[in-house]
Amino acid sequence: MAIIFYPSCKIQADFPAESAAVRRYLEERHGVQTAGCCRPHHPKLTPEDHAIVLCNNCANIVEESSKAGAFTYVWELIDRDADFPFPDYGGERMTVQDCWAAVERRGMQEAIRSLLRKMNVTIVEQEENFDKTRFHGPALLAPCFPGNAKLIPRRYENGNSPMFTPMTEEEQHAYFQRHAQKLPTEKAVCSCKYCRDGIDACGKTGVHILQLLFPIKESLIK
Repeated sequence: MAIIFYPSCKIQADFPAESAAVRRYLEERHGVQTAGCCRPHHPKLTPEDHAIVLCNNCANIVEESSKAGAFTYVWELIDRDADFPFPDYGGERMTVQDCWAAVERRGMQEAIRSLLRKMNVTIVEQEENFDKTRFHGPALLAPCFPGNAKLIPRRYENGNSPMFTPMTEEEQHAYFQRHAQKLPTEKAVCSCKYCRDGIDACGKTGVHILQLLFPIKESLIK
């Protein structure tokens, strides 16, 4: 059996230092092997393998298109680690932004909130949280990416899910302005690259949970 970590191409591009830190943590603490992109690699997984993911899209690809016996979010692993050196954010209030691409993953959603409490973050909930969320940043405001339709056919209904509502730039601006009214705080914590991009488009500050767990000296979130 192999334990394989998919570090997410897009997250690595956005957060190279934090991505390197979580990779070191997983390799040293949990003996995890790091793979590359999940898209070409997932066919190599066997029923004996366990995938570790931090991206919701990677999770969905592993679940629907691989033979992996199981997968676990990085956030769930860290939440179970009694020796993890959690930073302290001094009780700062932050809104949680759940992602539609993981709308039913209650265990992951609860792990995010548990981690925030352990980092001394005051959690602020939206009305549209957990399984009520319909937010996925700009990802749902354009047609479904063909590669996702092929690899994640159930969730995306072969690319025909009514959740995908292509919008003009002007319509997207109005959409994000409406969503901004649902965010009670300046910062919103996300577990998704697209949700974070969407929060920034709302005129708020999107913070990925990876940034909070593995803060770097130059981080703007402190």
